[in-house]
Amino acid sequence: MIRITLIFLLTIPSIYTDTEATLGQSRIFYEPFNAPPLNTSVWNTGYPWGSYYNHRANTISRQAKVTQEGFLNLTATRERSLILGLSTEYGPIDLDFTSGAVNTNGKFCIKNGYVEISLQVPAAESTWPTVFLVPEDQGAIPMLTIMEVFNSRSQYSYGLKYTNNHGEVKEESFVALNSSTSNVIHRYGLDWGYDLITWYYDDVLVNTITRSDELRQVNNMCLVIGLGVGGKSKDTPINPETYPAIMSIDLLEIWQPNYDGFYQFQNVQTGFLMEIDSASHNWGARVFQWPDNGGDWQKWHVQYAGRGQYRIITAHSRLGLDSEDWGTNDGTNLIQWPYHAGGNQLWRVQPVLGSSPDVVQLINMFTITNSNAGKLVSVPTNDISAGVQLQLWTDQNSDLQKWKMIRV
Repeated sequence: MIRITLIFLLTIPSIYTDTEATLGQSRIFYEPFNAPPLNTSVWNTGYPWGSYYNHRANTISRQAKVTQEGFLNLTATRERSLILGLSTEYGPIDLDFTSGAVNTNGKFCIKNGYVEISLQVPAAESTWPTVFLVPEDQGAIPMLTIMEVFNSRSQYSYGLKYTNNHGEVKEESFVALNSSTSNVIHRYGLDWGYDLITWYYDDVLVNTITRSDELRQVNNMCLVIGLGVGGKSKDTPINPETYPAIMSIDLLEIWQPNYDGFYQFQNVQTGFLMEIDSASHNWGARVFQWPDNGGDWQKWHVQYAGRGQYRIITAHSRLGLDSEDWGTNDGTNLIQWPYHAGGNQLWRVQPVLGSSPDVVQLINMFTITNSNAGKLVSVPTNDISAGVQLQLWTDQNSDLQKWKMIRV
């Protein structure tokens, strides 16, 4: 059973806080590591596939300990515990150190959402601290790397590993420059959905990329936190005086999307459903309101795209809800169009304050990006009859802009 404990955390101030990190999501996991012992209902020690991972440290359980001060400490010590005589891309595996690693494989894994971890890495540049996600019981590919530090402590790397259409393992790696890692506790965040992957450092957006094809490989992902020696830090000479080296994890939080499934959207004022004209499969077919007739053209697949945004796909044609011609003006018509993860096809599903939880506004993200006006899916005020085409319109706090989400 997962422990849920509420505490106040003193955080590092940042110049700009990107609130999109948790929009459209709810927190499902909170681990402050308040007191020993390690919660083994959530955590395993070591890596999901063994006790070492391409570095010079074998991991053993006593090197991963929760302290009375409220930290999970992973400690690397110069101590030989295993002799392999193997070689990797990072050099020979001597395993002349012992260290700590923990993972949630088989106990707590998520399909998509937002993960944020607060930690301080050791100053020893020969260590290789890592936080990443891998599939449950399926090895190391695909992999989403939240952060890894090697050599310099003034920057960190992040990225993803996947298999391309030819069966080749590919890796995209990026570097966050001028991002200290060992001076104090810092926060590292990763958000991913069906289309977007976004990384954060101390609440500031570091990078966001669209990788719809690669993310199809991502399913139940389990968290791994490890402190290696050598590995990618193999170019830094090992100074025995810098050991033992400790990586301290202070807090882990995980959010998951509020919506994922098939829904009908019923207008709060008119009672009509959002549907595709004449059950058409054509590109550009209009989106209008109509009485409930049970058709799949009145059902919508809502999927978390990433960065607080959702894609809304028609159930019958598998085309996306789209603002015509990337329009941002009041009165822009809504149509269906092949989904391409463009901003005009990404939507914020925002609950209406003071209403029941299933009453929402559908906000077009492209209009926010371009005008900060946040245009809503609306029934035009001059014609609220069945068959009228739906439009984008500036928020008027009207029931014509509010939709009841009915799960089907």
